[in-house]
Amino acid sequence: MQFGTAADPVLEECAFCGEKVTLTDRMMVDRETIHKNCFNCCFCDAKLQAGAAAMELSFYNRYGPRWYCSAHAGSCAMTPMSQKEAKLKEKGINVKKFKKAKK
Repeated sequence: MQFGTAADPVLEECAFCGEKVTLTDRMMVDRETIHKNCFNCCFCDAKLQAGAAAMELSFYNRYGPRWYCSAHAGSCAMTPMSQKEAKLKEKGINVKKFKKAKK
């Protein structure tokens, strides 16, 4: 009689940095897998906490998931989109290149 095997778990890639995420360093935010250390505000680089961050959905298709501070007054989430996009470019975060589907 044969039961399941103890195979290594499949590691997902971090939505921010693209590196593999171990189970001990894994965080799920808005259905995205990220490293705990990668969950920082994309504008001011402050460490974020789940529930105190807002994803900029209008950037998702171009830059992937990007979160901003939303818990304090004058939060980065309220910064105009043009300034947010300029900051992403300043940090060297480029528009994602999509892979063409194989036919």
